[in-house]
Amino acid sequence: MHTKAKEKTLAVIILTLITMAAEIFFGLITHSMALTADGWHMGTHAFALSITFFAYVLVQKFSNNEKFTISTDKIQTLAGFVSSILLGITGIWILFESFMRFLNPLVIDFNDAIVVAVIGLVVNLACILIMGVHSHSHSHHGHKDYNFIAAYMHILADALTSFFAIFALLAGKYFNLAFLDPIVGVLGGIMICIWAYNLIKSTSLILLDYKEK
Repeated sequence: MHTKAKEKTLAVIILTLITMAAEIFFGLITHSMALTADGWHMGTHAFALSITFFAYVLVQKFSNNEKFTISTDKIQTLAGFVSSILLGITGIWILFESFMRFLNPLVIDFNDAIVVAVIGLVVNLACILIMGVHSHSHSHHGHKDYNFIAAYMHILADALTSFFAIFALLAGKYFNLAFLDPIVGVLGGIMICIWAYNLIKSTSLILLDYKEK
């Protein structure tokens, strides 16, 4: 179970890094906040996914080590906790940058930005298919694998941001509604912060061994 999850996570990391580089480059050239935010967003997710990957490496290494008195599931939960914090930071950053774009609007090169944003969305959807959350959302002990769930949420957040970016760019190009670019950035940031909060809450309760009466 862990081996398959680790391999899938590594494949997604590689795809994410390649797309991240392209989106940041073209986002800066085209002056698109939505596209640039999507690129940096994918960068933070690549880092978070790396945490997921190395957590699986540690779990495989120590799962049969008698020196560990607690379940190695705690390693996965801790990785999920850290990953969810990074997800929250990403959401806050997108909110900040979007509000700044309200104050300092830039001319957007819609054609190039739309092409790269679509490519980003396609990559995100491919990553979602690669991960296949339903088959890996539980560990071999039957508990929820928050490490994998957090990684999956990062990818969903990427897809959400890409979709919002495309919507804003199309509206700006065909209906002269360029002001939607930072607005959808705010909406995406809020949604991502909500996801992060729920993950942080779930993982922190497990790490503290909280039990409902």
